[in-house]
Amino acid sequence: MKKIVDFYKNNSVLFNFYLLFGYFSILFYFFLHWRVTTDYIAVYLPIMIARSVAFVLSVFGYSTSVAGPIVSVQSFRFTIIYHCAGIFGMMIYAAAVLAYKARWYEKLYGLVIGIAGLYLINTVRMAVLGIIGLYWRDYFDFYHEFLWQGIFIIFVIAFWVFWKEKLIRDPFASESSSENPEPAK
Repeated sequence: MKKIVDFYKNNSVLFNFYLLFGYFSILFYFFLHWRVTTDYIAVYLPIMIARSVAFVLSVFGYSTSVAGPIVSVQSFRFTIIYHCAGIFGMMIYAAAVLAYKARWYEKLYGLVIGIAGLYLINTVRMAVLGIIGLYWRDYFDFYHEFLWQGIFIIFVIAFWVFWKEKLIRDPFASESSSENPEPAK
């Protein structure tokens, strides 16, 4: 039993992160399947992304139109559904940020920057899929279901690692400095 307690003490930061990450993931899962969420976010988020995708495509000279969550790029039409709106990747990112040991304002920065960045990445992802669908319809499903899903997951991890490494001061600095103060010289 002592070995188990020692193992937990030596790895408590990691265990606490995993427990909190699991807790927030389950909490967000239920939030995303809550009736209020599915009645509002599931309806309006795809529409918002469809408008963003149409804007990006029009900047690059493509003739686009939007009807709710349906984007038409010249002769190709596709529907942005809730599950393809990037919300699950954003929630996994948010769970990791909230579970990590950091100051509240660092977590707030991480959430704002990360979710906004992932929204932009997902908008670009959908715009590229629209172009692929326009020119290479046979490859659309492969790029949508496999390639871009994996790339988006890589971006979720990359945003979290960037936040953790670049935007957080050492979370253990205050603990170690109070426990082991520097000797005066």
